[in-house]
Amino acid sequence: MKNENKPKTNKPKSWVWPVKVLVLAIFLSFSFGLVSELVLSKAFVAVSIIVIVLFIAISIFFDMLGLAVASASIENFNAMAARKVKGGKQAISLVKNADKVSSICADVIGDVCGILSGAAGASILARISFGGNFQEILIASIISAIIAGLTIFGKASTKRFAINHADNITLKFAKFINLFTHKD
Repeated sequence: MKNENKPKTNKPKSWVWPVKVLVLAIFLSFSFGLVSELVLSKAFVAVSIIVIVLFIAISIFFDMLGLAVASASIENFNAMAARKVKGGKQAISLVKNADKVSSICADVIGDVCGILSGAAGASILARISFGGNFQEILIASIISAIIAGLTIFGKASTKRFAINHADNITLKFAKFINLFTHKD
């Protein structure tokens, strides 16, 4: 009898977002991985290095973008939206959903690209390896360490910039989104 008069609440389920992120991460990892394997399996070492640098740059950029959106101030964007500044409404939406935007940018795209840069490094090693001796193990370790080091260095070096310029970065991202949504 207690529950007869109680209205049903439509609380969002806390597990829905992580499941969506899981599916997105698997899809992106598979897609990027398949394309990079198809390209890198027949590519010269120089092309593989370019792909690694590209994956590292994408990882760093999206990590910075995720942090900027999470650090941005909604008040500035409310004023911009009131003045009909292009991207103002999208920026508000980004900041209101900062946890999700940051998760997609930093965790999904950033981490997938980080993992794929490691896979591309393994592709280079596969092309130059001969038999699994100590020298090859050393080269593999050096390649992995350089990729990890460059990725971590890049992300660490953009953190302060992302925090200090959060509103500007978020607005530019919102304006980019506005090109495709035409909501302003």
